[in-house]
Amino acid sequence: MSIKAQNSIGVIGAGTMGVGIAQAAAGAGWPVILFDIEQSLVDQAKDSITKRFQRLVEKNRITESEATSCQERINATTSMEDLSNCDLIVEAIVENYDIKVKVLKQVGSIAPDAVIATNTSSLSITDLGDACGFSDRVVGMHFFNPAPIMPLVEIIRGKNSRESSIQRATLLAEAWGKTVVHVSDTPGFIVNRVARPYYLESWRILEDGLAAVDFIDKTMQSLGEFKMGPFMLTDLIGQDINVATTRSVWERLGNPTRLAPSAKQESLIDHGHFGRKSGCGAYAHDDKDNIVPAVFVGSEELEISEHLSVAINDFCLGACCTSGSMLEKYIFARVLGGIINEALWTSNEGVATTHDIDTAMKLGTNYPLGPIEWLEKIGVEKVQCLLSALNETVDDNRFASPPFGTISAQ
Repeated sequence: MSIKAQNSIGVIGAGTMGVGIAQAAAGAGWPVILFDIEQSLVDQAKDSITKRFQRLVEKNRITESEATSCQERINATTSMEDLSNCDLIVEAIVENYDIKVKVLKQVGSIAPDAVIATNTSSLSITDLGDACGFSDRVVGMHFFNPAPIMPLVEIIRGKNSRESSIQRATLLAEAWGKTVVHVSDTPGFIVNRVARPYYLESWRILEDGLAAVDFIDKTMQSLGEFKMGPFMLTDLIGQDINVATTRSVWERLGNPTRLAPSAKQESLIDHGHFGRKSGCGAYAHDDKDNIVPAVFVGSEELEISEHLSVAINDFCLGACCTSGSMLEKYIFARVLGGIINEALWTSNEGVATTHDIDTAMKLGTNYPLGPIEWLEKIGVEKVQCLLSALNETVDDNRFASPPFGTISAQ
């Protein structure tokens, strides 16, 4: 089933995400009304949109005529009343519950027939909908930055979201060239939840004194074929943002030990070390893109049982990672094992299908394989043996896994 551009799409918030979503919709042929309360932000958004489309012309992605048409489809305004006839309105403002509720209530009354989508990355869709009083029209529509380029959109169903609202958001996202995954209303949705062990287990390995940040990064890039190591990636994201996401997911899921925040990472925030944007995080960054590790702990020798050694080697063999030292294999297996385990918990709880979990992790984080694809490649028994052996080495039971029997990539 396809859908054609008819009524305008509304976008609330003229920041980076709002402008990106407006660009994605306009580029696909949809008229867009971009709203913000401040004229200065609206003016900045107009300039940004012009520059964005001009860059596409310079790269021969579109013609001058197409760029002009796309820009003309976007009407930037400071009047919320202009959103009254929109079919769908995407909210992309600050990640603050009270502010979002206030804005969603206002726009919901102005556009009583519109589907109201929030681009939240961490707040409950059900709670937002209930607070607004029209929960049947409220859905999650989580884009990834940069919105015009990143292909993934997570569509989140609140407990009372109407099926027609979900379908409308899905069809529009697909019409804009996006790949959609469907998620129940759970902390972190798919990507921000399943990705947590990539960061957390890496920080724990550092805290254990087993390896330095650059060694862990290089190991995950070489053995796992990840595009960017966990420490370099969190410096890019922002250590403060990464910690806030971890803490939100952890707290809203009931404080499971496997997702507990890293004390070492949180100490960076206490010292104002947020990553690239502050000049220092896990690495020290200069204005010439030179980097050196900036977080250090004591050095400990890796000591593991024969049982765990065999499980690691079998796991790595299944993953086609036959090179590397035992320490490198241990790091790779511990981190990837954590990712697979979180994907299993996410699937077991009915948050999303295994197919959508794999799709989300490949398109939302650029993983070389989805976690369930890795599970099937390595072999269920080998993954079970690894997680069991790892769990014997910790006192918080964080590698305990859900039943494997119902898992299948469908």
